[in-house]
Amino acid sequence: MQIIRRQFLATTVSLFTLTWATTLTLALGTEEITVTVYDGPKSCQEFDAENKPVKVQKDFSVAFHFTASDEATGRKIESSHDLGVAPSFTVGQGKVISGLDQGLIGLCKHAKAHIVIPPHLAYGTMGKPEQGVTKDTVLRYDVEIIDIQPPAPNDFKDIDTNKDWKISKSEAKYYFESKSQNIDIDALFNAEDADHDGYVSWEEFSGPKGTEGPPSTRQRQQQQEPNALEQVAAIFQQIDIDHNGKISKEELAATFQALGEEMTDEFWTESDTNGDGFVSIQEFVGNSGREEL
Repeated sequence: MQIIRRQFLATTVSLFTLTWATTLTLALGTEEITVTVYDGPKSCQEFDAENKPVKVQKDFSVAFHFTASDEATGRKIESSHDLGVAPSFTVGQGKVISGLDQGLIGLCKHAKAHIVIPPHLAYGTMGKPEQGVTKDTVLRYDVEIIDIQPPAPNDFKDIDTNKDWKISKSEAKYYFESKSQNIDIDALFNAEDADHDGYVSWEEFSGPKGTEGPPSTRQRQQQQEPNALEQVAAIFQQIDIDHNGKISKEELAATFQALGEEMTDEFWTESDTNGDGFVSIQEFVGNSGREEL
């Protein structure tokens, strides 16, 4: 039965990918981020007279207070003020939702602004159910820029041209030649390549390398999981013909029929785990996750 489920979902991925991609493209084309500065400076230079950053730029670190809410209802979702701490992160590196990552760029130090973010630039088709955020929730962030810091020097990033978190001899040779620096690459690697695997890793590199190293295995998995889950959620929405947020036995049978197959009662029973006569998004995604799709 597990093999049948994997085959069914794999086939439905192929069947519905084009429709899903078209819908997503239309959404991207009609909904954008809006940023409104309501207090503090609305425009500023990138740096002040002391050469300290005063405008949020990509790869800079920003500390800010925020309150996130549902734009439609005004319901508060979360707020840094409740914790009493202004979080800090590097802008433009995917540390937060895409809409916030983009919306902060260009704001001035001490500015207060509303950033309104459409669903596809927030939590996508999966939403964030534990915080009451659905696939249709438009988010509003009320932010205050507290501090801005320039990126730490990072020669490692400049040398590692293919961004695989390790420097090869060819990458090092190209980098130093571009700087017109005559460096003995073999001698450099003898000193830096501690495990003698032919590469200099971020951990081994002794020069300036910023403050954040390569993502952990778990972080890489977390980065990959949303795409897979969003694809499964998009399939769920296609099968859910009446768009009531749950799949009936008839709707699932119709999908099988469209694929030239017949749904068995055994398959339905396995899918409807709580026996309420419908397959919820949690049951659908949960079943898919257990099959390691």
